[in-house]
Amino acid sequence: MSVPPVSNSNCLAGQVCYRHDFGHGKRSRAENRTLVATVLTLITMVAEIIGGWLTGSMALLADGVHMGGHTVALGLAAGAYYLTRHHAENRRFSLGSGKIGDLAAFTSALLLGLSVIWLVYESILRLINPTVLLAREALLVAVLGLIVNLLCAWLLAGSNDHVHDHYSVHDKKENNNPEHKQSHHHHDHNLRAALVHVIADAVTSVAAIIGLIAAWAWGWNWLDPLIALVASAVILRWAVGLLRQTGAVLLDAEAPEAMREQVRQRLESVPDSQVVDLHLWSVGQKSWVLVASVVCHSHAGPEDYKERLADLPQIHHPVIEVMICQECELPAEST
Repeated sequence: MSVPPVSNSNCLAGQVCYRHDFGHGKRSRAENRTLVATVLTLITMVAEIIGGWLTGSMALLADGVHMGGHTVALGLAAGAYYLTRHHAENRRFSLGSGKIGDLAAFTSALLLGLSVIWLVYESILRLINPTVLLAREALLVAVLGLIVNLLCAWLLAGSNDHVHDHYSVHDKKENNNPEHKQSHHHHDHNLRAALVHVIADAVTSVAAIIGLIAAWAWGWNWLDPLIALVASAVILRWAVGLLRQTGAVLLDAEAPEAMREQVRQRLESVPDSQVVDLHLWSVGQKSWVLVASVVCHSHAGPEDYKERLADLPQIHHPVIEVMICQECELPAEST
């Protein structure tokens, strides 16, 4: 069990009262760094828009507007952290507020996908109808944007709280399967969405710098939109991957088989027990909910099974149904 019981004078005798925050009630390092990255991007956006307006530089103005999109994405991530923490104890959220972050990440991935559509459209348009390219001025803007993005990426990449995986040897072997390598049991999708936005912008900045240098040195104006198309394909792949991962959480998809098997083994370690039904799904970062049915030939109770899960802090509020069967045989297979 992830959260120890708390004393409550209103609890009935013999009952236990558990906290409702599902591990999301504390301010995390990821929230702090995401907020700093948001403020930094906002300041850069304002500076570029004002600078472009005063100097008449369309490149600077355009990049400032582009930075505005990333400010919205980072602000969405920072807001999700705040709302998740603020509503952690709100019992209107039956399984906690952790999915707010996944909802924000899903929305952010959609916005990233829409930005790719716009980028592809503009790139194709410039390949068909080449425009005058102010390479030197645009190069300065691209370098400035790259520096800001790298700084934000450094902030976000270093903000993921360290989490230990409590796997048995069998689980580690199972997790070597390529099917399981794509499953991140404790991945902070909200943080990843913010980081993907920043890295995507850094990739486009690098692509722009390469294209602008080629245009400045050899007059290859066609290279700039061509590199942008290649970068668009990479970014679109990231967006689709993020949509799949967050969509699975929002739709209550089952946990990876390795984790399910680990829990099954723990429950069946109680003598004369067999799991006949098991549901394990994510309700936010580092938070999983378990509902299981166990057939038992002894007189074990739900607390006996919960004790076997005590060192798995990622499992919150496990619900174990115990069916005592002293005469029938255990089923051959678990369902």
